[in-house]
Amino acid sequence: MRAMNWCALTVGLGLALAAVQADAQGAREPGARIDAPGAGVTSRPEVRGTREPGARVTTSDTATAARVRAGTIEVKDLRFGSRDAEQLAIGRAVFTGFARENGMVVADRLTIEDVTGRLATQSWRIPRLAFDRVRLPEELYRALAEGAATTRPWADLFREVVAETATIDTITMSDKTLATEQVLGGFVMTRLARGIVGEARLASITMTAAPDPKQPVRLTTGAIRYRDLDLGESLRMFTGGGDGTPKRVMASAVLERLEITAPDATVRLGTYEIGATTLAVPADPLPAEVFALGATMQSGGDPDPAILAKVVRWYRGVLRGLKVESVALRDIAVNGPDADLRIGGVTLAGLVPSGFDLFELRDVTVKTPDGPARLARFAIERVSFAALLDLALDAAESGRDPDIDPAKILDLVPRIGAVRLAGLDAKTPEGPVSLGGFDIEMDWTARLPDRLAVAVSRLAVPIDPSGPEDGRDQLARLGYRVLRGDLAARLRLLAADKALVLDDTAVAVDDVGRIEATVRLDGIDVDAALADPDRADEILERDARLGRASLTLTDLGFAERFVADLARRTGAAPQALRDELATKTRAEMAEALGDAVTPAALDRLADFLRRPGRIAVTVTPRPGQTVRLGELNAGGADLLGRLRIEIDTAPR
Repeated sequence: MRAMNWCALTVGLGLALAAVQADAQGAREPGARIDAPGAGVTSRPEVRGTREPGARVTTSDTATAARVRAGTIEVKDLRFGSRDAEQLAIGRAVFTGFARENGMVVADRLTIEDVTGRLATQSWRIPRLAFDRVRLPEELYRALAEGAATTRPWADLFREVVAETATIDTITMSDKTLATEQVLGGFVMTRLARGIVGEARLASITMTAAPDPKQPVRLTTGAIRYRDLDLGESLRMFTGGGDGTPKRVMASAVLERLEITAPDATVRLGTYEIGATTLAVPADPLPAEVFALGATMQSGGDPDPAILAKVVRWYRGVLRGLKVESVALRDIAVNGPDADLRIGGVTLAGLVPSGFDLFELRDVTVKTPDGPARLARFAIERVSFAALLDLALDAAESGRDPDIDPAKILDLVPRIGAVRLAGLDAKTPEGPVSLGGFDIEMDWTARLPDRLAVAVSRLAVPIDPSGPEDGRDQLARLGYRVLRGDLAARLRLLAADKALVLDDTAVAVDDVGRIEATVRLDGIDVDAALADPDRADEILERDARLGRASLTLTDLGFAERFVADLARRTGAAPQALRDELATKTRAEMAEALGDAVTPAALDRLADFLRRPGRIAVTVTPRPGQTVRLGELNAGGADLLGRLRIEIDTAPR
């Protein structure tokens, strides 16, 4: 909805200023026309009821004491723009209770009627604006009423305008190329001073878009409330004169209701809130060619490279200072023949063009053929894609495809701090699936994350006894109907030590078992691998070597169920089966591992198989030996001769 149309308020209140450029030189007589492109003004001022009965007209040689009261001033037929393409017209402006006072024009009420504007394929119309208790610089008044030149930027003059209230019945905006029309109704503003609106309320917005006349899209809203809206600074976007310093242009905006109706779906929104918004306005105004460029691209035409480059350069400057503290959408519903979706809330926090601090979905419900699926929360934290944004802007400005250096491709990968998911419940043909939480966390100080942590909690997956023979049927035979478990893993890159460490890693399944693992690889030269991407695998296999690896297994019931099932099917005694398995496995491991493992360690392995509890296996290179990463896949007697395998056991 074009950022809740807060810019439309700038158009509405600053309309008489935005289309007039400050390059009109010298004072003009009333009725004179200025032909400078974009700066032309014509007017036909009239004075009606110049004095109330008994009123005095006074003048003074002392400028600070000057006061002239004229009663009512009416100005008709204002035109702003060039002779060939007038951009703005005001049918009538009436100052009631008009007076000149200390270089200011004051009025009890300023009424502006029949305001129309046109820019490229866009046009707008405001039947009536009214300002109560208004004060504006005389220089601004003369520019509007008489076409006089200004010595100061329009935005600076606008900052001196003061009004107690302002009302606009309707603003109608249309775009022929996009086949859209917007009607903004019931605007009321209070406390305009220093270019800032203290509070503003827009009763409703209605928009119709019909690029395809047979499939129109309609949008309607409830009231929109704004607080501390800096129209003066926003106006500099169109008139120029910004200093590039980030400034707050809005404290907050709240939309109470929104509904979008399309041929295949209806979207409803309860509230839409935007928090404090900061903008850095550049010195140059918005290029006038931007609207024609948009129309060209919308119609499928090829943009002029020079114009595109100019527009991109301007937007690059604006994007540097843009920040929105928060965006929140609540009570979202999407309905249609193939859609039934509910979202309790969507939040974006710390939003800048190159990333955001938080994106969050809450209380999501979607209907599926098997039943409703629910998600309590999904979040992405600390996202940055600054390099990717710069690449896209560089390509757009140059008009050439991006030239990506393979050695720097990792610089373009968006950096994500965390991905989180919680409270998932879904129905499947096999039964309900639930997940308490899923978290991925990453810490970045270089081109690759220094830490990657994964955690899964309270995962529950059904076991269908009639399912396919892919292992689940065997689990069902052992009496499992639902598998519930947790997982945690942490991978750390120690760049200074040239090491990669896997620790704090475990998988636990209720009534099955728990597996814990740690691995350390040394000789991980990330810088060398990144400097030569084509040979990265070769470099890592050549230099990376095993430091230490351990695996710990704790039986939580699986062994007992497995032996009991085997005993039922074979008719053998359970303990006899355990003894047979222990003896056979010990012999096989002794033959396979040779001198890498001691007889005492093999005895402990056999004891674990007879009385399952906890077993830990640790693998390290023998003193003075090196085992490289590439050799681990090859195996063989030579590799085993350089390894030491230790086995420890303990009761469960």
